[in-house]
Amino acid sequence: YGAPILGVYTYDSALFTTDEFGIRGKSNGSYEKWHLNTYGFRGPEVLVAKDSRRLRIVCIGASETFGLYESANKEWPRQLESFLTKSGMEAEVINAALAGMSLPQRTRHLENRLVRFSPDVVVFMLEYGSYAGLTPEKIGLRRASPGTLPERKGLVDGLKSLRTVSRLKDILVPKLPEPVQEAIGNMERRFKLELRQHELGPRYRSLVHVQPFEVEAFTLDLEELYESANAAGIKLVFLSPAMWFTERNIATTYLSWPFVDESWWREAKATLPVVARQFAAAHHVPFLDLSDVVEGHEADWMKDMLHFNDLGAEQVSQRVASLIRNGHSSMAQR
Repeated sequence: YGAPILGVYTYDSALFTTDEFGIRGKSNGSYEKWHLNTYGFRGPEVLVAKDSRRLRIVCIGASETFGLYESANKEWPRQLESFLTKSGMEAEVINAALAGMSLPQRTRHLENRLVRFSPDVVVFMLEYGSYAGLTPEKIGLRRASPGTLPERKGLVDGLKSLRTVSRLKDILVPKLPEPVQEAIGNMERRFKLELRQHELGPRYRSLVHVQPFEVEAFTLDLEELYESANAAGIKLVFLSPAMWFTERNIATTYLSWPFVDESWWREAKATLPVVARQFAAAHHVPFLDLSDVVEGHEADWMKDMLHFNDLGAEQVSQRVASLIRNGHSSMAQR
């Protein structure tokens, strides 16, 4: 992979950078199986000028759209293009997702980087985690700063960044019997969670309920996104992320979202997709809740609370392809 033997080699530093509009993909960035094109998008090279004979679709989201556990070229945006092409639709799909982006950052991403590619359709994966604990003061800070790369200063992240150590673990652990692998995974997770709790003290899992202000902020962000897309003549499709709650998945989530308790996530799943569905219906935006898509198949199609495996990404791409064919077939025939 071109990683230094004893140095730091991380997903964030290899793939992402920032500019005046916030987080963006590095031009031709590469990390393990992830490779970006000239414009910092995951996937093949694209031209700014659009082929008028093809429907141009841009997918915006975070890691569940960018692709995490899937094999190379099996993330759902890549499979979406394949399904549309097989169905006879001339389509080009650009995976413009960036891991860790909040909804307002995604809107800025659309306005300042993606509009020039003249997409016909933007498939927009919503997100809920960044609303946990949101206050007017935090919104002010968020608007004043376009966003930065995540800070990796804790012991847990320091251990993960030592590539030689983590790679040896990746090679050796899968060779062990499955019960031993599971025991090692549980032990490692408990160790990391204890470190997180020690680092954060009373702030660890301190956000336990969805607050009215968080819902209000989410609705206003949806309105801003819709207005931006409408002004550019872009059709939107909303996806609500799948959520799979298990004890293991929740524990893993605390490593990335250590302030947010399971109760907040469950309330968010019950509240925010309903808000998004109502907003979509009022504005005639196609809407798909991926929790409904994976229901009953989570163990087969998902790897953790939010991310898909190859088969899950295939299911998502099929459902999104159906939405686009039904709602935008006239566009594809121009």
